[in-house]
Amino acid sequence: MMETQNIKYDIFIIGGGINGAGIARDASGRGLKVYLAEKGKVGSATSSWSSKLIHGGLRYLENYEFKLVAESLREREVITKIAPSITKPLPFVIPHTKKLRSKLLIRLGLFLYDNLGGKSKIPKSSKINFNKKYQNILQSKFSDGFQYYDVKVDDKKLVEMNIDDAKKMGANIAEDTKVINANRIDNYWEITLNNNKKIKSKILINAAGPWINETVNNVLKINAKKSIRLVRGSHIITKKLYDEEVAFTLQNEDNRIVFVIPYKDEYSLIGTTEVDVNSPDNPSISDEEKIYLINTINNHFIRQISEEDIVETYSGIRPLIEDFKEASKVTRDYVFDLNCENNNLPLLNIYGGKLTTYRKLSENVMEELSPYLPDTKTKNWTDSKPL
Repeated sequence: MMETQNIKYDIFIIGGGINGAGIARDASGRGLKVYLAEKGKVGSATSSWSSKLIHGGLRYLENYEFKLVAESLREREVITKIAPSITKPLPFVIPHTKKLRSKLLIRLGLFLYDNLGGKSKIPKSSKINFNKKYQNILQSKFSDGFQYYDVKVDDKKLVEMNIDDAKKMGANIAEDTKVINANRIDNYWEITLNNNKKIKSKILINAAGPWINETVNNVLKINAKKSIRLVRGSHIITKKLYDEEVAFTLQNEDNRIVFVIPYKDEYSLIGTTEVDVNSPDNPSISDEEKIYLINTINNHFIRQISEEDIVETYSGIRPLIEDFKEASKVTRDYVFDLNCENNNLPLLNIYGGKLTTYRKLSENVMEELSPYLPDTKTKNWTDSKPL
């Protein structure tokens, strides 16, 4: 059998998070030869440290990101259809308070949220009275609010299912494998791995997530053209705070929101925070973040909690495109940086992105790279083929 290092691949992907996994699946399904290297386990970093939601991003409307919300809502529909075993529509309740967003503003936002994505099988939003529904959860100062729907997902499983499909279609997936060097040589990229293998590929994709510029600067040894901002999102898990299968979208006085989501039958998942950090490595929740999340619960719920009620925490680093705004206002959209110097051998760096839009991002990667790829009969296909 031919040694791996002698095979020339169409695409080499650095990073086995949701974006790398989605690209590997899409490209393999088009008959392309794909190699993916992940320095740890696939889906073990940012892609498994999320709020476990496929959602349109209701609060992004306040930043006028209508295009991103519309795409996210369409993708929410697609992912629910192609991954029914790991997704579940869930009602979200927004308690209204006069101090913060007005009812008119919330109604307008929910009207857009109901309609921007086009036709949907997911229920539309409605007004809600807490004396009639979801009683004895919220404090008496909250008498009414609004209900809308988003989708719960097993984020790590979503990555693994994309990887499994890619493998079935011929992709080579290497876990615990670090890329230590990559050079353009004649008509191919030569990628050196930490196991001393050298892989040849026509195209190199950097989907390293929070480590993207570290990879650009230290592995590819070129100057990164774009700045990223590393933002830590932390969550706490407590024994379940209520029995109903409903999530809450809690508004804080700093205009941030915190989700409370039923988690694994017995728990409540509470998050997320947004704290700027300098390094993507070994993220962990700070005491200040714990206090912030605990105070948010205690300002809304009848049941009060303390640090002793926390059974587990996790934190993830989001690589956001730097636009020098406060963390909650920085876009969650994605940007491609295509570098085709030296003999037209493409390097595609992927900046930003979110769990919900990974499939569309993968499709757009294929479109971006189509001038450099061999002709394949397969066009866009991942929106209809179940995972």
